[in-house]
Formats: sequence, structure tokens, C-alpha cells
Amino acid sequence: MCGLFGWFKFENNNELSDEEINQARLATSSLKHRGPDDFGEWIKPNLYMGHQRLKILDLSQKAAQPFLSSDNRYVLSYNGEIYNFIELREELETQGFTFRTDSDTEVFLNAFIAWGPEAFIKMEGMFAAAIHDTKTSEHYLVRDHLGQKPLYYHPYDDGIAYASELRALMELKNFKWELDKDNFVRFLMASYYGGDKSPLKNVYKLLPGHFIKVKDNEVELKLYWDSIPGDQLLGVEIEEAVTQFETLFERACKMCMRSDVPYGVLLSGGIDSSMSLRSSLQVNPNVDAFSVGMSEKDYDESDKARQVANHLGVHRHKIFEMNEETVTIEIENFLSNIDEPNGDPAFINMLFLSESCKKDITVAISGDGGDELFAGYITFAGLKFVRLFEVLPRFIQSYLGPLAEIFIPSSDTYLGLQLKAIAYFQGFPSSRIMRYPLWLSTLSLKDISKLCPKQPKEFFEASGVNGTIFDYEGTIMEKMKGKTLTQQLLYFYQKVFLPEFICLHTDRASMQASFEIRSPFLTRSIIEFANSLPDNIKLGKNNLKRILKATVDRWSFPTKIVNQKKQGFALPVARWLKTELKPRLDKLTQDETLNELMDKKFLNQLIADHLDGKKNNYRILFNLIVFSAWKNKFPQVRIG
Repeated sequence: MCGLFGWFKFENNNELSDEEINQARLATSSLKHRGPDDFGEWIKPNLYMGHQRLKILDLSQKAAQPFLSSDNRYVLSYNGEIYNFIELREELETQGFTFRTDSDTEVFLNAFIAWGPEAFIKMEGMFAAAIHDTKTSEHYLVRDHLGQKPLYYHPYDDGIAYASELRALMELKNFKWELDKDNFVRFLMASYYGGDKSPLKNVYKLLPGHFIKVKDNEVELKLYWDSIPGDQLLGVEIEEAVTQFETLFERACKMCMRSDVPYGVLLSGGIDSSMSLRSSLQVNPNVDAFSVGMSEKDYDESDKARQVANHLGVHRHKIFEMNEETVTIEIENFLSNIDEPNGDPAFINMLFLSESCKKDITVAISGDGGDELFAGYITFAGLKFVRLFEVLPRFIQSYLGPLAEIFIPSSDTYLGLQLKAIAYFQGFPSSRIMRYPLWLSTLSLKDISKLCPKQPKEFFEASGVNGTIFDYEGTIMEKMKGKTLTQQLLYFYQKVFLPEFICLHTDRASMQASFEIRSPFLTRSIIEFANSLPDNIKLGKNNLKRILKATVDRWSFPTKIVNQKKQGFALPVARWLKTELKPRLDKLTQDETLNELMDKKFLNQLIADHLDGKKNNYRILFNLIVFSAWKNKFPQVRIG
């Protein structure tokens, strides 16, 4: 796990100046938290490639980056891990390749030399990388299948600059960085920047499963991999599906445990992390487990984690307690180090857990991805009621949300009834493929348009066409027309929600602590297997994640663990906005940037409704607190 930065100027333009190279070094150094073990750079007149290394595999200097091929033609700067590097190495050796290191880095580069972009499809792991061909001057950027590792890029007239984090790009003084107001509103709605969107104009995220080829002054984006639920379905029943899954999952866990530094398992007590622990113990009976305990008892899952650890006979199980003091510290740590606004409170949990675990281990196995691949969210249960509400006249559908707000009491508990009902009814009336982003939105389209009245009216249309608030979602979901509702929702979670909400907080929080987190659920073979299963294998009549529950049942997990209520890696932010976070909430209406971007009167109403207990507005208010902290950290970003 590492951090990379690059600056490539087209050959017919000016070379990088000494001052620009100094800026590039500062940009690379700003990523030191991602890789504190080593700094490396490779410089040519029109190209700078910088790297910060976190040593995981082959700790020697022979594996340092940027890494050159044996003939010095190719250069690789890479962030991530290729879990199946041993199998790929063996295959490459049959083709005549020799190796001078024991690293996955050298395997990555030789795989590309052997197979070109096809190599990315063969890889199991998480990665973002830059590859330069000194002979052809072709420059490649690539991101893994479901976007576990980040990569931003800024194309401009003279070339392209890219980095693992936005903070590195903003070290470049030659560029003027301007806030993208459309994307700001999208962030407020979603709590994250989805797809290729970023907070800055003309700065993009490389899409998962894509690579960029830079050649002859052209920047070309290409799709190299996709997995669509419902395509190439397997004809299996539940017992056979469980058997196949067991084999694939144990292999994935075994590959994820390849490390030359100490590792363990992150255990929340939920099914996904419990499965990761159980399969990891099959490989290494001495593996340790690590959990978080919360002083807020209705958000505390440590008892569940303890039950799982005891059932599995874990060698050592450490529980790190988050009390009022540690919560205050971690909230400030999160807000002061934020690189891209992200409104997921689990970011704070993960930051605390990563910092705590770092004292014992450098690599951890997690359960990320189980919900998105195997239908674990409550929204999947809501699919069965869609047709019931669709038959109502549209004007009646539009009143469902406001009626829920009036007749259902607000609550600051995890996923209270009012919060769930309002979110669900935001999807009516709507087209089916636009319903999914509306279900996960912090506000209704009507309310977000009131909060941000300077946006043109047509921006808030739920059409999914270019230039509207859900244009990326519209593009992504277009190919899912004709699929089942379950398949559509699975694809939405995998392509939109998972990369920039779940994976982003996991990557950014762990990397802030120079800590690596791997998820066996997000290996390519598990993804493709999950998407080949019939709906009824994943979603039973009254059973979310049916195949995973059937698997742990086969493993003789206690019934109370198998049938436990889903909690989520959550924090009581709704409550804290009235206590620990209240000072930051009070400052929102005094924030000059926010006053320029939104309606102060409506913002005050959102705050008052939350504090008075009328409506739980924690999501939109927390988003604004996060954005305000980010903007204050990067004053060089102009509003425009």
C-alpha cells in the first residue's frame, strides 16, 4: 500500500522546470502517510513519477518504486496489492520471465509487459498504478475492478497530472483550483463524490475497471473489466452455491493473508467480518482479531464480536474502547486531515481502529463488500414493496415522504423508523433506475433545490441525463434496463456506492495511519461469482444475504449470530450534533463559503428541525460540517 504522484507533459511542449520538479516532490511527500517507509522518484525531461512506499511484500530495497523493468524500458509506480502474484509469477515464468525480487510489484510490471491491459483482468487484488513506456512514450493509468484504491487525474492542454489523493495535486502552484459547484450539490445529496466526480473542476477520479492511455497528446479512457449481475447466470441451488462459495472464499482469504509483515482480522461481529475471521483461521489458527467497543451502548457491537471470537476460539481478541475522550480526538483528527469530503461517520471508527491496530499489525483482513455483492442492505428488503406504491397516482406518491415526517416520530437511534421511511419514500414518484440514488439521498430533490437555489431548476430533474444531479448514475444504470430490481440495485451499489463511500473511507482512514486493509469479498473471483448467482440465492423471501447465512449455518455458527440484526459500522452522529459536534454545527451559518453556495434561511431550518427533534437531519448536516472543514483546510480552492 503506497501513495503515487505523477506529472506527464506532452513531448511537443515544454519540459518540467526545476521549480515544477520541486513542486512534484512536495506533492509526493504530501502522501508520506500512505507510505512512510521509503520515498522514490523517476525523472525525465517531461515526466516526473514519485512514490511513497509502505513495505508489505519483499521489504528489501530491490522492490523499491518507481520500479524499472529488467531492460529499463518500462517504469511502474503502483499502490495496492496483487493477492494472486504467486500464481501470476508462475505463469509468467513459463513464458520466460525471470524475477530479481519477491515482490508483487515486479509481477505487476511483467504481467503488463506480457499481456498489456489484459493483465489487469487477470489480477486479483486492489491497485492504482502508472506505467510508462520509454520507447513509445505511452503512459498508462489504471484502477482496480471495483475502485478500492483511489487515483485522481487532471488533464490540461500541456499534459496530465495525477495522484493517489487530492492533497498532492493541490501542491502544484501552477494550476488554479476551482470548486465544482454541481459536484458540491451532488456530494450534499449522496455524502460522497460518486463516479468520476471530484470537488474540483477538471479533476476526475479514474473510474473502477478502467485505464487511461496517454499517447500523442491524447488522453483516452477505456473500460477493461465489468461484471453485471444477471449476466451469465449459474444454474445452481443453494447447497451447491454454498459449496462453490466456500472454496472461492477460502482461496480469497488465503491470498489476502500473503504478507511479510504482521497481520490480523478486523471483527465487527457482523456476518461478513465473522466469515473473514473464520476462513482466515483455517489458514492460520494463530491469527488475531481486533474490534471497536463504543461507550454509546445502542451503537456498541463489541459483545457480538466477543461472541464470535469465543465461538471460533481466536488466539487473541483485542477490543479498543471508544469513549467520549477518544471520540472527540478522532473527530478532530478526521476533520483536520480530510483530503476529500466524505460524510460516512464510519470513517471515524475506521480511523480509530486503524491507529489502534497499527501498534500490533500492519495489514488487516476486513469484511467490506459483503452487503453490496450479496444483497445485505435493508433497501433490498424494500424492493418487494415497490410495485405496491408504484400503482398509486403520482400526486399521492409525492405526499408519502411528507406524511412520514409528520406522523412518524424522529429518533437519533441507528436507522430510526422515520429516517428509513422518509428515505424510502424519496424514491416515489420516480423511474425505477433513478429510484436507487434517491433512496440513498440525504434530502428530497425538492429540499435540496431549496437549500441550493442558485442551481438551475433543470439540474434537479431525476432524469439521469447529462448535466442533471444524477447524470453519472443515469449513465451507469442505462445498461441495467430490463434486469430484475435486485440485479439493478446490486449493480448500483457495486458501481456507485461501494467505490466512493465504503472503499474510500476504508482506504483513506487506514492510510492516514499507514495501515493496510484487504477484503477477500472484493477479489475479482468472488465478485464475478456473486454476480452470476440467481437472485433467490442472495435474497430469500425474508432473508437478506441468504447464501452467506446458509454458509455460516453450515459452519455451525450459533443461531443468534446468524440471525442477528444488522448494525453497520456506525456512530451516533445525530446525537453528537446536539453535544460534541454542536460547536461545529453552530458555525455552519457563519461559514462564508456555505453562505455563498446555499440558502442560509433553509439551512437554519434544517438545523432547528434536527435540534428540536422534529426530523433527523444528521446526514446533510454532517456533510456540511465535513465540507466546511475540508474547504478551510484548502483555502487555495476558489469558489468561482
